[in-house]
Amino acid sequence: MSHSQSHISTNGGIDLDAIIVHIAHWLPSQGPIKDFIHHNTLHAVQDHPFHEGVAIAAKVFGAKSYLPLTDYLQRYHEGRINDRALDWAIAQAGVGAEEERVLRAELFEPDHHSHYPPLSLANHGIRSAWLNYLELDLNALVHPVMFRLLSNFLDQGISRWALPKPGENFWDCVLRLVQNSLLPLYPFHQALVRDMLDQGPEQVIRNCLDKIVGDPSLYAQYLLEVLLAHPGWSGMVRIIETQPQALLAPRSISLKQLLAVELACELAFLDKKRGHRFIKIADLPNLQAIPLLERDAVKPQVPLKMRVWHEAMEWSLHSELLEALRRQPPAVLGRAQAAKVQALFCIDDRECSLRRYLEELDPGIETFGAPGFFGIDFLYQGLDDVYPVAQCPVVIKPKHLVLESNGKAKVEKKHNGDKLSDLHFGAHSMFRGWLYTQTIGLAYALRLGWSVLRPSGQLPGIQSLSEVDAHGHLHLLRESDEPNEEGYLLGFSLSEMADRVGSLLRNIGLIKDFAPLVLVVAHGSSSVNNPHFAAYDCGACAGKPGAPNARAFAWMANHPSVRAILRERGIDIPEGTHFVPALHNTSRDEISYFDLNDLDKTTRTALHEFQHTMQHALQRNARERCRWFELGPKSPDNQEAHSHVMARASSIFEPRPELNHSNNLYSVVGRRSLTRHLFLDRRSFLQSYDPLSDGDGAILARVLSAVIPVCGGINLEYLFSRIDNSVYGAGTKLPHNVIGLLGVANGVEGDLRTGLPSQMIEVHEPARLLLVVEQTTAIVDKAVAQLGALREWLDNEWIRFVACDPVSHALFLYSHNGWQAAEPATDHPLPAASRSEKIIVGQTRTIPVHQLERRLA
Repeated sequence: MSHSQSHISTNGGIDLDAIIVHIAHWLPSQGPIKDFIHHNTLHAVQDHPFHEGVAIAAKVFGAKSYLPLTDYLQRYHEGRINDRALDWAIAQAGVGAEEERVLRAELFEPDHHSHYPPLSLANHGIRSAWLNYLELDLNALVHPVMFRLLSNFLDQGISRWALPKPGENFWDCVLRLVQNSLLPLYPFHQALVRDMLDQGPEQVIRNCLDKIVGDPSLYAQYLLEVLLAHPGWSGMVRIIETQPQALLAPRSISLKQLLAVELACELAFLDKKRGHRFIKIADLPNLQAIPLLERDAVKPQVPLKMRVWHEAMEWSLHSELLEALRRQPPAVLGRAQAAKVQALFCIDDRECSLRRYLEELDPGIETFGAPGFFGIDFLYQGLDDVYPVAQCPVVIKPKHLVLESNGKAKVEKKHNGDKLSDLHFGAHSMFRGWLYTQTIGLAYALRLGWSVLRPSGQLPGIQSLSEVDAHGHLHLLRESDEPNEEGYLLGFSLSEMADRVGSLLRNIGLIKDFAPLVLVVAHGSSSVNNPHFAAYDCGACAGKPGAPNARAFAWMANHPSVRAILRERGIDIPEGTHFVPALHNTSRDEISYFDLNDLDKTTRTALHEFQHTMQHALQRNARERCRWFELGPKSPDNQEAHSHVMARASSIFEPRPELNHSNNLYSVVGRRSLTRHLFLDRRSFLQSYDPLSDGDGAILARVLSAVIPVCGGINLEYLFSRIDNSVYGAGTKLPHNVIGLLGVANGVEGDLRTGLPSQMIEVHEPARLLLVVEQTTAIVDKAVAQLGALREWLDNEWIRFVACDPVSHALFLYSHNGWQAAEPATDHPLPAASRSEKIIVGQTRTIPVHQLERRLA
């Protein structure tokens, strides 16, 4: 019995709730635009091996699975895919001798269609076949009605008036509009539908399915195809249904209510266009030739040739890092000279190059990498914030609330009962709206035109949405253990602070030899014309800038009582060590330093010297970024490059303020000595970890539990958005409009776009993440055993996983069958250079890993 048939009882009834749960897992899981969290686009098939999962998804969504063959062949002829990598990929396919001979003969045969999407439920299912038979474009009729209803009902602040009444759910709201509006709500005024609505959403769905489909065994597939016709709105409704806290202004809605309204709308248009009699899906001729969910989609057909080419491309790229790691000299125990300054950065791949430049400019600077919330999980409400926001990974549910104040009495704001009212302009009457449009509107239009022609170096008021200015005091120390009305604890106890600071320091291996000055560098991004701005901020901070976390960590680490507790736990931070928080603006390559009032003279001198080095590093970093920008300066002038990236972020017509995580490929968990003298072309997430202090793998298990979903999610969202940007991605951002502060859509009545826009992925090389851990396989096995559900990322090869022995640097590749020696597929010696600036000259594509000259502090 198929899964869909299992929802049918012996008397022919259906379990509608079970059907909805069954089909909901195929929907996108991208939440509201304010919290852009990178995730595996194909999470629905993550329980399958990578290539099988991709093949299943292609047959459901109608998407491409691989690049065109010509792309792989071009890489082969350019030497980016070599014969050793091809041999490795063929061996991984596990084919017999005769099949291998045929495969090798076919690899280079011209093929212009093998990467095309297969027949799919989304494009060739029972609903599409039925509508083609009826010669009726039902989507063009139904979707504008549904999208208007959904966007108005779920609106989070663009509209002055809320469509639903307090506590009213989506179904009741639509029913009220149908029954009480002075003007009929088109097309629900059709008698056939209007009389049906009083029966409630479940009965409406059953009635419509009986009239449209006719066969209960096809009900689940039809409902899925209805939802896949607009996956953005469908996925958003499911997120809000299961995670109502995702919205600031709560809305009550469910997939069942959505389907009831949409099916009623379909039936109304069918009645209007085709009358009471039309053919049911169950009566279609050649029904057995149409792709069915349980019969066809779950039986993957992996194109062997494309799989081999893709794995050969990936292994060629992965081998560049593996060969470099294998050649690194053994780590020296202890330090020849104590670090003058230590800097904690986010593991974000955009910080990879900035850390490299800092260390090139001053070998006395030591850098570390950790998730950018720095282990401090809380809700944060700044001075100018109307509501608190989570400053931690989405999988963590914070229990603490931190408020910012300036010590002055706050001016009460009138919110008219709506905490989102500050987002409104105020011209919401017909006369005032017309008056403002004719007067102030003209002035704004002139200003807009001038901004296009001469963009300012300063960001406009929208800056407050994408940056955090630290201009007040954070209330971090809890004064009472009584939770507030929402159930949150106001601040942290000293013991809780020590728990978080100590855990992060142990995770990154910084438990001794502290420098006198330790920078805690968060990151965020600013741009003027970018509805996707949350995707450029810190993923570990739920799509927010990490400045509050850096400030919180530094304050806690500087607190004498916290240090006393840590000293009892084996972490002795010297009295002369001072932590300073900062924020790196990754689009403008600027840095802001916070909370400097308490610095002594010695620390101020050290900070001033660091700031000078950091400014030069930022300029060099900007120049390295500019090689990707078509309009970027090609001169070796670092200052000119820095001015260019600042102008890009301030330009209203610039869709590429930065290329964000494009070309992310590696994640290295280990000591900085393993990668400090490597040029990784801004492609690596760098998590600090000391393998010698983790005998049971407990620290590694904690580290991997964050690195795998965060870095793996970023990597796979970029990979699939690049493979098929029309299905898995958001298309070009140029026509995107923000809808209800929920997401973006093309025009004003389109489906919400999921995934990444083309301007973020167009230069991306779509290869799976290579996660390298500096540890023995025995200890890695202990850590992996503690990962729970995260193991499927490794067992099903959604990321490649390699262990690098901390002493010998021997490499071992993980699979669900065990470890095997990893032999890099390299035909050339590791390229070398004296410094980064020599490597990037004239380069406009990704650069292989280089060895950098070692300099002693």
